[in-house]
Amino acid sequence: MKNLFLASAIALASIVAVSTPSQAAPFHRHHHHHHRNDCVVKTVKHKVHGHWVVRKERVCR
Repeated sequence: MKNLFLASAIALASIVAVSTPSQAAPFHRHHHHHHRNDCVVKTVKHKVHGHWVVRKERVCR
């Protein structure tokens, strides 16, 4: 009986948690990001603890 109440409480909490964001969705504003055309991807290498780490960075001018 105790497990039934616990399971019911968890189920109710999960339904409330899922339904709340779906109601807030129409109020979400879209942000327009301006894309820059003068960006390049640069490969950067550096040593960390004796091992080479290769990372790609996006550089915009």
